[in-house]
Amino acid sequence: MPVDSTTFRSVLGQWPSGVCVVTTTGPNGLHGMTASSFSSVSLDPPLVSVCLGNHLPSRTLLGDAGKFAISFLGKDQAHIGRRFAGQERGVTDRFAGLDWTMTPNGCPVLSDAVAWLDCTVAHAYPGGDHTIFVGAVTEAALPRVISPLLFHSRNWGQVAQPLPATVQFRETASADGGPRFEFHATGLRDLPSPERVIAAKKAGNCVVGYVADAFNPEREDEVLATIGALGALGCDEIGCVESDVIPASPLQVTRILQDASVRVRPAVLRVRLAGHNRLALVNALVAMKNGVSHFDVVTPGSGTSGLPLGDLLHLSRQLEVAGPIESDLAQIRE
Repeated sequence: MPVDSTTFRSVLGQWPSGVCVVTTTGPNGLHGMTASSFSSVSLDPPLVSVCLGNHLPSRTLLGDAGKFAISFLGKDQAHIGRRFAGQERGVTDRFAGLDWTMTPNGCPVLSDAVAWLDCTVAHAYPGGDHTIFVGAVTEAALPRVISPLLFHSRNWGQVAQPLPATVQFRETASADGGPRFEFHATGLRDLPSPERVIAAKKAGNCVVGYVADAFNPEREDEVLATIGALGALGCDEIGCVESDVIPASPLQVTRILQDASVRVRPAVLRVRLAGHNRLALVNALVAMKNGVSHFDVVTPGSGTSGLPLGDLLHLSRQLEVAGPIESDLAQIRE
């Protein structure tokens, strides 16, 4: 017995996907639509597919043009997804007011997309009430590093990572853990030279770059740019430090760490939170949920400010996240 369309649609809605805008050109100019039915097909040669409903003007235009482009949307671009899905009333020109780049094939892509692909149609297959277009990828780019936009159960969302399997603690200003070359940067102007970092690595140091006042909403762009620059320098670890003056909010911690966790790879991402912030443990939980497993802590009697070891250890145990073994804790406390 065939599955009814309502049930089938509801079931498919439980499969989360990324969101992209498919664009092409036609006799009347540019054309685009939001799609989640995108998939990679082959690495060699590079092929992708997108499925378009046969009732849509896009299906005819794309088939006639023989080319299309895919713009992957970031977490802050749900409004673009809604616009190209026809969900914004009063919008007559979907392309107006957005920054576009023309690909070598002559298709528009979003200049601030997470990534884009330029394709020529290699195959078109019937797929029930849709047509499956397979595109040969001719150009590709990653204009921006940011977490992706997701679509699930007819709702727009963002990546929410699970808790880490383990967490690791390091006492602030501790000399444990081997030789380290540490530096703090408020912005790009404070970075050491590449030669200095190379020399530190050759000397056997773990290179650790900290970004000060990392959770200040007014500094978000500068903070993320600095984190990206630290990654480009080749830092082994990159730390986000909460200001002692401006308390971090869980929302801003999420905003920074969602993108920082992508930008630092393959370096280790660290977080140093202010212990006097009444939301300190909430922020620690948020950090764990956004890919952080390395924390700087302070121990009783150390005379330094920061998140107390005992509080973070208690949190990790309540969350059933494995922490340091007792022998490691003894070294931290010493």
